[in-house]
Amino acid sequence: MAFRFGFGDEDGAQPAAAAGDGEVPPTPLRPVHEHPLQELLDTLPDQLSYSTVQIESPTGRTIHLPRRELYDIRLQLLSEDETNDEVVDQLDNSDLRSGIYEGGFKTWECSLDLASLLLDRGPRKDIDDLMRCDQVVELGAGTAMPSLVLFQHALLNSIPMTFVFADYNDAVLRLATLPNMLLTWALNTTPDGPTSDNMHVSSKGDLGLNEDILKRFKDDMKARNINFIFLSGPWSPDLASHIPNSSPDLGTVILAAETIYSPASTTAFVELVVTLLKRVKMAKVMIGAKRMYFGVGGSVDGLKEACRERGAVAYEIENHGVPGMDGGVGRALVEVQMY
Repeated sequence: MAFRFGFGDEDGAQPAAAAGDGEVPPTPLRPVHEHPLQELLDTLPDQLSYSTVQIESPTGRTIHLPRRELYDIRLQLLSEDETNDEVVDQLDNSDLRSGIYEGGFKTWECSLDLASLLLDRGPRKDIDDLMRCDQVVELGAGTAMPSLVLFQHALLNSIPMTFVFADYNDAVLRLATLPNMLLTWALNTTPDGPTSDNMHVSSKGDLGLNEDILKRFKDDMKARNINFIFLSGPWSPDLASHIPNSSPDLGTVILAAETIYSPASTTAFVELVVTLLKRVKMAKVMIGAKRMYFGVGGSVDGLKEACRERGAVAYEIENHGVPGMDGGVGRALVEVQMY
């Protein structure tokens, strides 16, 4: 799919504000919804078609993560009722339309940059240090490549964790985010399926789903003390209220990629991030982004300014060594912390 943005107005991305005399009141933000795991599992088809995405770390470590095929997602959307028509239309005609479809079915290149960094560096240059928290939050989760790196690490190293996935579209959570988590679990833990060790960049396959495998997934997550929270809706105080606080002696890792594509999205995103940072003493925000989103106005410099205005500091990660970042449109990896 070509890289392009299809925007109407920005009212789906900017926070509501009080209207003064003679002003037209802004369109209220849509409510945030929490989707129980079982509710999302009940919508899955009998089979998931997948291919693999190669993630190479700055030090050369390589893993291959399974990702549900886009054509498989589209077929399911078309087979369901007409309420999906608007999302299918945007899926076919544009990468993103603010307030309707926020691009979650596409794996954006900056999400792969962030996944690469997480693979063996993290903010303290070691994934084990990064995972000394009790909660991972991915904002604008989409296909969740960065979180999949940490989820796989948690599976293989018996690390209890809560994963919070927030995306504007509930269809993305149930058709992309959750299926990718389920695929990652199945391909790393089930004895009757391939493992990550014998997967490669050209690997493709189908994972059959039935009541037994879904029950095994739920039971295994419970036994490992790995929990999921799925939230749909815009970045807002309402979304923040649905994200639980971390344990005082642990903390939260917040991940995001391609979330600052416009000034309005940057404002809403930074306000949410600062709200979450203020609640947790130990927290880290890691963002993958293009330096400039031509035509729509977002930029890394705009992110830094928005953070300064709210008492936070955004700084680029130096010498990250992530493969491929030097080509094409300039990209950056950024951390955000409170002063």
